[in-house]
Parts: sequence; C-alpha cells; structure tokens
Amino acid sequence: MTRRLTITALLVMASATAVAQGSLEDVRKSHVEANVPARENFNRLLQRDLVAFFTARTKRAVKIDYRLLRDGPTQSGTAYPKYYAWVRILDGSNLVDEGPVRLAAIERSRFEVSDFISSSTVRSDPSSVEQVFPAALVSGILASAGARR
Repeated sequence: MTRRLTITALLVMASATAVAQGSLEDVRKSHVEANVPARENFNRLLQRDLVAFFTARTKRAVKIDYRLLRDGPTQSGTAYPKYYAWVRILDGSNLVDEGPVRLAAIERSRFEVSDFISSSTVRSDPSSVEQVFPAALVSGILASAGARR
C-alpha cells in the first residue's frame, strides 16, 4: 500500500510539474508577444532607439551598426524580453566606440538600453561582461572586444 501511495504521489507531482512548466512557457510566450515589435518594424525601431541612446550619451549625432548576439529574445519571468547586440557607434566614418549592449523590448513599440559596456572596458575588466550578459554570450563578447580572460 505504501509503495502504491508513493507511486501515486510521484505521478501527481510529475503531472503538477508539467502543468506548471506549461504555464510558465505560456507566460513567457505572452510576454514576448506583448513586447517584441513585429518583424517588419523590428530593425527600424531598434536602429532608432540605439541612435537616440548613443546620440544622447555622446552628445553628437551618430550612426549605429549593430549585430544581434542571439537570434531571438531572452525571457526571464515577467521582465521585458531582452536582446543582446554588439554595437558600433560611428561619427561619419569614424568609430567613436563599440561594445555589447543589453536592451529590453517594450510594448512592441520601443527598445530601452539597460547596459552598454565599451570594448575598452571589456578589455580592461573582462569580468564586467559576466555581471551583465548571459554566460553563453561571454566568450563571443570577449572575442569581439579582443579581450582575454
């Protein structure tokens, strides 16, 4: 009888875990859908918001080249979906700065930069990258900056 109760309890727990995981996936998916811009607007909005951020930061008109470090968003709990990119900040054809940036996609209409680390900082303090960016991206960021661990 005890063995039968234990097996039943395990089955109930496994079922509850599957339901909870399904619910978490539904929440994650709903946050992504509610906040990530439509594909046809994504690059335009991201470019606009990166230019605005770095124009304000450098106090001059700049152009931005970027490449995403992941194909899609990273969703954690109920936070806004995050994107990670390597940006190059240009004044005409002159490189002003470059480095990794973390952005949040908000209400399908804008991106907000939460973190930027200059490549010079990445080289002088490689651990600064680990404090902001997911572990899976760290080695690629360090390589892009020409940094060593």
